[in-house]
Amino acid sequence: MTTTVIEAHQLSLQLAGKCVLDGVSLHIGRGHFLGIVGPNGAGKSSLIGILTGRHPHYQGLLRLFGMDVSSRNRRRLLSRIGYLHQMHSSQSHLPMRVADVVAMGLASWNRPLWHRLDRQSSIEKALQQVDMEDFRDADFRYLSGGQMQRVRLARALVRTPELLLLDEPAAAMDNKHQQQLYRLLRRLCDETGMSVVMVEHDIAAITGYVDSVACLNQRIHYHAMKGEQIPEDIWHQMYGSHMHVIAHDSGCIGCCEVT
Repeated sequence: MTTTVIEAHQLSLQLAGKCVLDGVSLHIGRGHFLGIVGPNGAGKSSLIGILTGRHPHYQGLLRLFGMDVSSRNRRRLLSRIGYLHQMHSSQSHLPMRVADVVAMGLASWNRPLWHRLDRQSSIEKALQQVDMEDFRDADFRYLSGGQMQRVRLARALVRTPELLLLDEPAAAMDNKHQQQLYRLLRRLCDETGMSVVMVEHDIAAITGYVDSVACLNQRIHYHAMKGEQIPEDIWHQMYGSHMHVIAHDSGCIGCCEVT
């Protein structure tokens, strides 16, 4: 039987007096790759925020790895999760090697130096996964935007999480590295059983890799499994009647173009 990693029932969230999520329910099993799409301000990042503990004051039921999330076990459950938040234009001005940025994702990163010797192989593996092993000693401040994003992804992967949460991870990456990213995530799901929840805008780019796509705009309007077309009226509910739906091929879950 497939182990349930995320079990969410009727999650609702208000921020600054505004409803950003309204009755969201999701079930994600071990090794499942979920893509979340929706317009700006739809609550995609807020949903990720609930799953990472950044928004603890939600309504509804949330179970992670088969356990109810509470103030007593939240930290322990979150230690099994890797997280990559949206990339912002402002970056730290402190000099820091790429390897040290990745090491910050380890539970032992702030321990004395003599406790850190066993972490090098984990750092090397994470950098290799994102094709950044040649930059391990480079100054993080002077990397390109795409390179920074890959290092940040390595930091999320370095502790080998059971659940990986990604908020627009392909931002600033060129097409080559975007495709490498999606292939890596697909392989991690298939080979390690890691579950992935990824917020993305370009459904056409991810449709060949994900197991399902959730269409979110305050609530989940549709949850399409691989090979399933998303009905055109769902796109209109989410984005408005001014958009057109384009099906690229028979394997596409569903694509849209806003005009």
